[in-house]
Amino acid sequence: MQFMQTLATLEEEEERVASKPSDAIAGVVTCMKPVSESVLRATRACDALAGFGSALRGSKTLHHRSYQTQAISMFWSHSWHGSAWRKWITLLLFYNGQAATAIACIGSAVASVLFAFGFLPVLSGPDNFTEHVSQDMWQSFWAASVGMILYLSVLVFWRPSGSIFLDMICINQMNTCSKGQGLLSIGAFLKSSQSMLVLWDATYSDRLWTMFEIAGFLKSRREGERPRIVLRPTMLGPCYLVQTLTLFLLLTVIGNISIHVSGDGQRAVWTLYLVVCFGVLYINAASFRIYFRSVSDSLDRLACWSLADVHCFCCSDGHRQNPGLCDREIVLKCICTWFGSVEEFEKRVRTELFDTFTYEQSRQPFTYGQVAIALVPFFWSALDRASVWARFAADLDPWSVASPEVVASREVLRGVGLWLGACPVGFLVQCRLACCLQRKCRWSICEHLLNSLPVFATGFAFSVHFFLEQLLFYHPILEYDGHGHLPGTILLTATVLPLAWLLYRYVGAGPTVRARTVNRDMIV
Repeated sequence: MQFMQTLATLEEEEERVASKPSDAIAGVVTCMKPVSESVLRATRACDALAGFGSALRGSKTLHHRSYQTQAISMFWSHSWHGSAWRKWITLLLFYNGQAATAIACIGSAVASVLFAFGFLPVLSGPDNFTEHVSQDMWQSFWAASVGMILYLSVLVFWRPSGSIFLDMICINQMNTCSKGQGLLSIGAFLKSSQSMLVLWDATYSDRLWTMFEIAGFLKSRREGERPRIVLRPTMLGPCYLVQTLTLFLLLTVIGNISIHVSGDGQRAVWTLYLVVCFGVLYINAASFRIYFRSVSDSLDRLACWSLADVHCFCCSDGHRQNPGLCDREIVLKCICTWFGSVEEFEKRVRTELFDTFTYEQSRQPFTYGQVAIALVPFFWSALDRASVWARFAADLDPWSVASPEVVASREVLRGVGLWLGACPVGFLVQCRLACCLQRKCRWSICEHLLNSLPVFATGFAFSVHFFLEQLLFYHPILEYDGHGHLPGTILLTATVLPLAWLLYRYVGAGPTVRARTVNRDMIV
């Protein structure tokens, strides 16, 4: 009799546990099917970026920008505790960077040609109020100005059409019932997504929901399917954009000021030029050291990662918003269903995910293409110099027998060599050294020294490039005035371009891969 009562009590307890809301919620989430067909929604990337990133700042009135769908191109995974403006800039460069660079270069080239043929007025030269400017300092700023205006305009206002998932838009935040249905269908959103974009910051691996999204995305892939994970550190997006703006400032604005002063004033301007250049490179070096340090810390946490250590908003909030429900409890149940046990999932995070993120952190944030986009003002400046030589070659160098076309071609090639060769190599040197010197010092003077060393190394790399350029310009075999130094420029450009590509391909600007066995099948 007592045995029967005990058995009945156990059955009642099992029914009570099974009837807990968290069990029902976990059951719906793990099946990876939407609560209803109308719940599965996506939005266009342009709509998610509109309003200067209002969706990333937590605006809850944007559900009307979403639409019903069956497939999603990319799932945006990010921590809401990270910087919203950094995410926005990183996403702008990710989606619009290539289009902005291409359109800006085309517009810059058109402006350069128009100036060369006299269709655009002279801004600094013989045809306006700057008659006092010496002939060797006549300049054009049309290409650089048009290029920068087009670059920023396209970067901010270009409308990429790819479908994405962003919870603040695709899940109705104003209707409690619809929001609940959207959260219950998070597994369906993950399963319907073809790829995942991870907006990485220092808080990413410490948040329960971001790691749950990674787990769900990996689980949702069919057997043998390669999970496509794209990683973009949000710290580097602003660094790239600031570098582009600063290059434009240095090459165009300060250059324009310098031709209107003389003597001590010009020396002061060039001193300002060097100070600004050093300051920006210093800030970049400091930012890269912080980034590499955060990567090392994040990977160290992943190497010994445990679900017990991650943070959950509802637990931090004391469950005041949703009494009786705990996100951690639901996530644990989902993970146990997907992976068999929490321990098995933690093991996969410490091995597969650790190796994947290690490889991605070393490869994706510092690709040759991304660096080239950040350094494009060098090309615009070269187009300006080429257009000036094409228009005023006889005035600029009356003793030269080289044709304007030859000299203009030389300047374009010099610009290409700087843009796609020497400058990316200098950037790589700075990043590699910043990575090696990432450890934080207790004394501030040592910190300043460590931030300065990559700057000096970058300056040395540029000095070597310009020394080789002058060496080739005046080499007895290559020196002939009728060629306008074009052969030396061709030889140098043909050397630095493959060198830059090989260094980025086989060395890389990011940290050295320290994963034990990189799971390349998980990499795009």
